[in-house]
Amino acid sequence: MKPGKPAVLDNYRLCFPIFSEYWGGGIADIIYDPGKYVAGALFDLSATEMAVLDAKVDRRVDDAGRELGLYKQIKVKVAPLGKGEPVEAITYTGVSVEKYHIPPTQHYMDLVIQGSYSFGLSIMWISYLQTFGTQVGRKPRPPGHGDASPRL
Repeated sequence: MKPGKPAVLDNYRLCFPIFSEYWGGGIADIIYDPGKYVAGALFDLSATEMAVLDAKVDRRVDDAGRELGLYKQIKVKVAPLGKGEPVEAITYTGVSVEKYHIPPTQHYMDLVIQGSYSFGLSIMWISYLQTFGTQVGRKPRPPGHGDASPRL
């Protein structure tokens, strides 16, 4: 996979309305919100890499083309930071999300912030990320490890 480049998606905002069993807290989503923006990284992925990413974020489509998983793909225009014209891209947004904020775990948020640093996103964006409320949580563990056994 080629390295990602910093980019900005206008008219959307970052939120945490999806609960993840894996992370034990809220996970990131974007929602349309005119005048806001989301900073992130733009990747040039092959069809095979997109299929892997679809599986990773639990994107599933039925035979009729309906989105069934946790996230769905949407087409957006993003602006690379620095030089470059806006380009069409595919991103993910929640299929069925709650209307309220579910605090992410501190560990999850630390990884989001670390990724922002590594892709050269602005200090203003990183400061914004640090304003989200978090909850103390555990580090994620693979499903089935340490979970209570199902009752019969």
